[in-house]
Amino acid sequence: MKYFAKWFHDTWNIFLNELRLVVHDSGVMIIFCFAGLVYPLLYNWIYHDGVVDEMPVAVVDLSQGTYSRRYIQKLDATRECAVAYDCVSLAEASELMARQKVHGVVYIPSDFDRRLALREQATLSTYADMSTFLYYKNLTIGTNLVMLDEVHSIQTEHYAAAGFTGQDATQLIEPVQYDDMRLYNPNISFTMFFIYMALMMILQQVMFYGSSTLAGTLREEGRSFARLTKNLSGHGVGRIILGRGAAYYLIFMFLGVYGAILVPWLFHMPVHASWWSILVLLGFFVADIILFSFTWSSGITKRETVLVLLLFVSPIAVFLTGFTWPTANMPWVWRLLSYVFPTTFGCRAYMTLCNSGSLAAIAPELWAMTLQTVIYYVLASVAVYAENQVIARKDQLKNQKGWWRCIFRPDPGK
Repeated sequence: MKYFAKWFHDTWNIFLNELRLVVHDSGVMIIFCFAGLVYPLLYNWIYHDGVVDEMPVAVVDLSQGTYSRRYIQKLDATRECAVAYDCVSLAEASELMARQKVHGVVYIPSDFDRRLALREQATLSTYADMSTFLYYKNLTIGTNLVMLDEVHSIQTEHYAAAGFTGQDATQLIEPVQYDDMRLYNPNISFTMFFIYMALMMILQQVMFYGSSTLAGTLREEGRSFARLTKNLSGHGVGRIILGRGAAYYLIFMFLGVYGAILVPWLFHMPVHASWWSILVLLGFFVADIILFSFTWSSGITKRETVLVLLLFVSPIAVFLTGFTWPTANMPWVWRLLSYVFPTTFGCRAYMTLCNSGSLAAIAPELWAMTLQTVIYYVLASVAVYAENQVIARKDQLKNQKGWWRCIFRPDPGK
């Protein structure tokens, strides 16, 4: 009983000590408070609507034929794009884009109609304003929808010329008829798949950069978390990890509830999951990102290193979530690397949970985060133990040098 009482007492002291270190470090508090509280609001405010209707585009039609004019009319009729200018050259369209008169350009080459009349493949080019993903999304969706409709119309005309009409032509063009129904994101809103990813990504990045900043500061000052085993009697590696982890768990469960439950409610985001199921997900995810941060922050020796990692690691972590590129199309090396980051499973689980509302749907992701947590706990413990041994060895060598100087140092009074 004395051992367990001592164990809990030591863990509690480490927990309080970690909270004091966090509160008294202004840089860490700025990261936690500003990034953790402001970024979720900022992202939701920027992408609140999630869609842009009637985006103005310029068209450069060098073909001036029946097919190209019909394509332009259909493009203008879409919800995504509005043909605002008909330009005679690409240079004129580029100038309009530079002046922010349009946010996209559709370039139709001179051989467009001729190729289609000869039943050859015709191409057109699009240029999007990349100041925001919404412009690129609108231009891509609008042009592709019109392209698919045009292919259907051209095929119908060709079969009609060959003598196939009505139901016969329809079956040849589309043997299996289907209806396109988007159950969870009918408007293809950017918010529906970006904000969910961003909310989880913010938690991981804030935890990693905040704890790494604190770790780098202590090591610059000649201190370390591993020294607690010497400063306070009875502390072990497990108590250091669990005591520190409990402090961050308290902070980030609050930030998680704020970002994953309160912020979507404030901005009326469609969330089909109950608050308690999101809490279950946060319980797994927060534990995972804490031990992930403890493991990788063991290599941070300077406070400024965090700024370099911020620019280097963040785009990679976002890419590996599958947000910008489907994970099924990634090479095995990138898929293997994605297993390093908790957000690979956390973002996917949060999006799935918000859409389906069922914990059973995210069971594979919960198992994956559990496995990550166990692995990172072992790695973080090994890192603390190894650092403690290095510190102890340095202290031993320092004491030996001090003892040697005491023997051979001449007496200044003689």
